[in-house]
Amino acid sequence: MKARIVGAGAVGAVLGWKLYKHADTAFIVDEERKERYRKGLTVNGELIPFRTLLPAEADTADLLVFAVKNMQLDDAIAEAAPFVGENTAVLPLLNGIEAEAKLSEAFGADKVLYGFITDLSSVHEGTETTCFSDGGTIVFSEKDGSETARVRAIAALFDEASQKYLIPGDILHEKWWKFMLNTCFNTLSAILIADYAAISGNQDFIRAVRLVAREVQRAAAAEGITLTQDDVEEMISRVTRLRDHGKTSMLQDVLAGRETENRYFAGAVSRIGKKHSIPTPLCDFVSILLEAKRRCL
Repeated sequence: MKARIVGAGAVGAVLGWKLYKHADTAFIVDEERKERYRKGLTVNGELIPFRTLLPAEADTADLLVFAVKNMQLDDAIAEAAPFVGENTAVLPLLNGIEAEAKLSEAFGADKVLYGFITDLSSVHEGTETTCFSDGGTIVFSEKDGSETARVRAIAALFDEASQKYLIPGDILHEKWWKFMLNTCFNTLSAILIADYAAISGNQDFIRAVRLVAREVQRAAAAEGITLTQDDVEEMISRVTRLRDHGKTSMLQDVLAGRETENRYFAGAVSRIGKKHSIPTPLCDFVSILLEAKRRCL
């Protein structure tokens, strides 16, 4: 399978590390990144001589993975467009609940799978990535949950590469569940500068998570998605099992002085609340507080 990945950060580099011995794997880059990655990428201490391809060097991908941040998606779509052919499967691994609609508009809904990655604990700096969780779990499927040939082919590749995955019956519910996790844990960890080890033993942090989760549940219900209390407890259990010094992606962005996905997490809850006339005071507050935190560092 010809796998092309856009984004070589904490998600993309780790997926590339998993796939490069089992598929024709390359990263789609611009001129600056092509030079920066000239010697390869280092994952868990292993220097891997990945191929990189400019848009002008495009071939047709069988699997096109988007592993960028939401604010980078427009540029990534433009760079990746030459790699999309009639039978290309587009797999987004972005956080939030909006990427699939944007990719469907760009490439056609028939090409776009729904997906995300969870249980990934990794840190990324420059061309080096350290993964503490053996690649995390990729959750993906067709929007309607149907078992198609391309889903089976991607699953077979992941099996060969020992990349953990899950094909759920209701991908929209699963995406909202991950969105709740991101909104609660990423946002609060970035405000408090807390890695997974600090989060796991902090009961006051978890109390705050539960309060923010209630607003996400109300927003989800307004959009036709049911997030139960069992979903909340599973979210908390999954994150607090990560007792290493890995950091959420938003915390890594804050520490590096980068723009965060704040408007796609708590900010998105606020927008959905306004759309349905549902008050979201906690998400409004933590969204503002995170921006204030960034300006204090």
